[in-house]
Amino acid sequence: MKHKHDISCTNYSVMFGLLGQAVADQKTKKKQLKQTPIYRLPALLLMLICTLMPSAQSKTIDSLQHYPLYIDLPLLDLPFQRDAARTGELFDSYSMQQALAVTQNLHRVNYHLNNKLWQGIIRPDTKRKRVYNRIAANLTSGLVDYVFTYYGVVLSAQWMHEEFHRAGLTVRGITSYDETYNRFNGGFANGSVSRVKDEDLIRLKKVAPQELVRSFAAGIESELLLLRGLQKDNFFGGAKHANIALNILLTKHAIDYVNQFKQKDYNASIDSMNAHGLTVADRDFVGWDFTPWVYDLHRPDEPYEARGTHPSGVGIDRAIKTTSLTDEEHRYLKRMGNLQYLNFLSPFMVGINRIRLNEQTAFNIAVRHYLNAFGYDLTADFFIDHREHQYLVSLHGYRNKHRLLPGIEMERSPYVFSLAGKDRLLLQPSVLLWLQPEDFFDRKATPGGLLRLQGSYALGNTWRIVAVAEGKTKGWVAGNPYLDAKANFRLGASASFDVGKKYRASLR
Repeated sequence: MKHKHDISCTNYSVMFGLLGQAVADQKTKKKQLKQTPIYRLPALLLMLICTLMPSAQSKTIDSLQHYPLYIDLPLLDLPFQRDAARTGELFDSYSMQQALAVTQNLHRVNYHLNNKLWQGIIRPDTKRKRVYNRIAANLTSGLVDYVFTYYGVVLSAQWMHEEFHRAGLTVRGITSYDETYNRFNGGFANGSVSRVKDEDLIRLKKVAPQELVRSFAAGIESELLLLRGLQKDNFFGGAKHANIALNILLTKHAIDYVNQFKQKDYNASIDSMNAHGLTVADRDFVGWDFTPWVYDLHRPDEPYEARGTHPSGVGIDRAIKTTSLTDEEHRYLKRMGNLQYLNFLSPFMVGINRIRLNEQTAFNIAVRHYLNAFGYDLTADFFIDHREHQYLVSLHGYRNKHRLLPGIEMERSPYVFSLAGKDRLLLQPSVLLWLQPEDFFDRKATPGGLLRLQGSYALGNTWRIVAVAEGKTKGWVAGNPYLDAKANFRLGASASFDVGKKYRASLR
């Protein structure tokens, strides 16, 4: 038994090292950062977990007879789509929840098909074969994820990243363009948001400076939410996604992007960016995300036009070089870059989806560091399955310049209601309560919260109609583009394939 355990740890570690090296060799593109030599961290983390918790791995291997596939389609999202229509982008700008669902669905299909493929090639009916099956599924799934993200681009995590940027512009009536769509017209499908007018950015900074700051940080917010959604699939729905490579790829991308300003050629890359953005319409609305983020976070009252004139002599110089930052801003961004490494703290990162305490209780944990409109939110997500009831309990630490304030979030598995003798109606409640600052310099603690009720009605064994009603007070919530108090309503459909009965009422 110990010999087999050692084999599994070794093979997984080798796989992570190879995947990390492949990522490190990827050439830098727009919004794709030079890689640092931390690609060995996941392998070292796995070896530590294998050493400290050998029983956790063996107890989290489930029967692989079912590979649940969940599809979510939020077709209507109000009031966002009303705002998009007013902007003239009803069919060209997706809400945060719609973009997240599209990208998550495509990754789910990838993992489902690869699981089915390797079920036929290496049937996991022994412990050794289970290890080889998971290594093979993670390698092929990871390769598809890599190609999809960096070469397919459209509807990938890159596309979602840019749609989250755009959402904050759309709600303020600002038109924009996601350049990943250039994949369809022969242009360079880079990760940029262009066709944004200087006048609109001047207005946004003047009337809602926190919304401008939040729009800059929203890109990596989307990536952390994508990983969170896939982790919920694995823990609560038993999906068995082979997504270790994506865990590492996106987490490392977030770390590298926030730390990108430390690179020696950072300012030179902005010069190159400016040389190619000769017209205002061609320019990215932010440049590299995080020097502008920390710049405007610390300067809410500075007019946007104070950035000065673009080197071409036309328009405003949008991209912020490190030479434009104060020592305080530089130190703060360096600290944020260091805190990003906390995103690696989760057994999910190395494929441990459930840690069983006993026959009735299982759990898992993940740490997330979100940059936002007032500073950051440090979150610890606790995944709990106890006596067939599922809970996601999240502890939030909201931090600006002066204060660290608490928040707590809870979701539970749906209540099931029978209609005409069948379990057709599911109601899933969620609540989030917080004390938050209003901006980076605010010394007050403003109470607030969010209530959500998701209902779904079964049309059969596969499809459901899904409606979500949500209301929030003023404040920041990951995945919600509004900082003001707002009521939201979503309507769509969901489907479940290859799902055992015990997973049908799982937390979503």
